[in-house]
Amino acid sequence: MLKRAYSILKRRYLNSLGYQVPEKYQSTFVCWGGAAEVQYIYGRFLKELPFGSRILIVGVMGGRDYFYFKNLGYKVTALDLGLQPEIENIVIANVEEPLPFPPDYFDAIILGEVLEHLKYDVRALDNLRTVLMPSGLLIVSLPFFHDSEEGHMRIHSPKSGRRLLSMAGFKVVDYLERPGLMWWNSIQNIVLHSICLLSWALLRKTAYKCEIALIGRFEWITGHLQWPRIIRRLSTKYGGYYLCQKDIQFDHLSLNRTLYTSAEKAEPSVIASSVMCDDPGANIRAEVVDGSTAFFN
Repeated sequence: MLKRAYSILKRRYLNSLGYQVPEKYQSTFVCWGGAAEVQYIYGRFLKELPFGSRILIVGVMGGRDYFYFKNLGYKVTALDLGLQPEIENIVIANVEEPLPFPPDYFDAIILGEVLEHLKYDVRALDNLRTVLMPSGLLIVSLPFFHDSEEGHMRIHSPKSGRRLLSMAGFKVVDYLERPGLMWWNSIQNIVLHSICLLSWALLRKTAYKCEIALIGRFEWITGHLQWPRIIRRLSTKYGGYYLCQKDIQFDHLSLNRTLYTSAEKAEPSVIASSVMCDDPGANIRAEVVDGSTAFFN
């Protein structure tokens, strides 16, 4: 009974907006905790983007971003490692390899909860930077201090996310964290749907539109505040959203050379060296600096 009522309320709400969303993906439009409030945040990030602009969604599982921006009137392309149910315009590719799009092609790219899964994260960002227009926007979301998922290759913090993006040639122009304060997904969604059900029973109108606007604004405002971070860190959903523009690539080698080597060392003397190697075609040289030897391909 309740499940049927929930399905009806979702359809009524989406129909009132003129949205066409497969049933499998409809819950992302009416739930709180990594769902509808994220659509609100991304919509605020891209509010100046003209309708009809090209948006690339990298990692489309769940359909949240794909169907949201498609229904808003954008030209949306999905990119993933494999097919996803009912996602039509999808390109099968690995973001860590050169992408099958022209340079400067997309007006915006959304990379939600993907970077932490990648072995070559900087290379992936380089590839995305190539296909992003000079004035384009990149949205990145990252979980923080989260290694429980088997697919996570990296553990990030708010600062490491910024450094990674800077190293790949992006400037962070807006940033907020999640949750705004704290999420209790089961409880908050029971309250959310109960209010909507009551509204339908009394007024024959769903309350989702008002509720989601209120929730989205709450997360937007509180997510920009820094003082609740001590509370957020208690949540397993702790993470951040970065809005980025293209910038000059940060020279991490120069920084590390400045921080961790002596600036007064003389130029290294290079000597030829015969080195045992399993690969007879390898080109190896040795550099001797202050008595230390380093080998390079």
